[in-house]
Amino acid sequence: MSADSSPALLVQGGHELRGELRVPGFKHAFVTVLAGALTGRSAVTIDNCPAIEETRVLLALAQALGARVHENGRRVLVDPSGLTGQSLDPQLVDRIHGAVYLLPALLARSGRVHLPVAGGCQIGDEGSGARPVRQYAEVLQRFGAEVTVGPDGSLTVRADRLTACELDLRDWTSDRELRTGPLYSGATKMAILTAASARGTTRLRHPYPKPDVTELVRLLDATGRPARYTPEGDLLIEGRPDGGHGRPVRHMLVSDLITVVTWATAAALTRSTIRLTGLTPDRLATGLAPEIAVARDMGLDWQPTADTMDLTGEPPDAPVDVTVASHGIYSDSQPFFMLLATLAPGVSHLRETVWRRRFTHVPELRRLGADIEVTEARARIRGGCPPNRPDQSVAGGDLRAAAALLLAALAVPGQVRVHGAEHLVRGYEDLVTDLVKLGAHVRSEP
Repeated sequence: MSADSSPALLVQGGHELRGELRVPGFKHAFVTVLAGALTGRSAVTIDNCPAIEETRVLLALAQALGARVHENGRRVLVDPSGLTGQSLDPQLVDRIHGAVYLLPALLARSGRVHLPVAGGCQIGDEGSGARPVRQYAEVLQRFGAEVTVGPDGSLTVRADRLTACELDLRDWTSDRELRTGPLYSGATKMAILTAASARGTTRLRHPYPKPDVTELVRLLDATGRPARYTPEGDLLIEGRPDGGHGRPVRHMLVSDLITVVTWATAAALTRSTIRLTGLTPDRLATGLAPEIAVARDMGLDWQPTADTMDLTGEPPDAPVDVTVASHGIYSDSQPFFMLLATLAPGVSHLRETVWRRRFTHVPELRRLGADIEVTEARARIRGGCPPNRPDQSVAGGDLRAAAALLLAALAVPGQVRVHGAEHLVRGYEDLVTDLVKLGAHVRSEP
């Protein structure tokens, strides 16, 4: 991908960062928790909300559909009692991907809903990068809904009644044994949200295990839609078409895992000392366990202590062989581990099994001097070749690619122009301002 005509960031790299930053709540978990709140009757207070584009758009959609929303800093109160409507504003939906998870709430209320084409990062396996939607249609159909998928990827859904069922989520994996693939996470979330309003008890076998699901399960249980894991790892959800008990509920979001990975990578690249604060240590450590394990293999310590994490800027001292999978590190973490591997000695290998085309940052990193080869969905990274080539222009085509390239530019001793910064608002509150606060030399191109 070559630099485009979008506004650029001018980065003067080679400067040490130092300071303290507060980590907000997890973007992916906010999406599912809000969607889960809208399926019930309880007024839900969500604490630790991230001030990002996804939050702003989802709350605007909820308000437009009749829900009462009150924001107070990082705290949001959502009262779904007035939720109505059968269609979502296409201009809002086009800005994010998470709008798709509002379908079950609207379907339960109105019996019919139309979802225009959802936006978000174009990281799908199609040539256009469009995100798949068939998993949502198939899951809704298993609960008794009629679904029409438009040629543009829009969804029209009807259901007079939603009925509990049993699903094996491996049906939406590309590798049943590894339990991974681009449909698996979305299918699990859609199944849980639909089960909350269905009649009867739904059994979900082999559900996707990450915090964006476990946070949703906690929320449903708290709002009177009993949800629990069996000893075998199945998920049982008692549907309540009446929306649950209706009593007020409060939920504190887990810290944003990918923000933690981003700052840990920035510290290593720039040999900087950064303290992360405001963490939810137990749930963060559990959710980040695959990333923490890979970091440990590289000689890095990412373990949160109490509600803080001190990043000392030590570079990795060992190569790794990593498989990005739905039960492993997040696909969102992949560009950052690739960057870390350029610092490590030896040769690292990285296999992507979720979004197999998520390598648009590779040619851009090579422009900056990294030695990376990609064959199909596997990358070979030669260590000892970190970004070091100034006077280059690079462009990030999605949220995490843009963030990784911005961090890479910080390591280059000289100026680098980074395009694609407009993607950052979907996942970071203000990454550029935070970097400048820590001592980075970054400014918008005039």
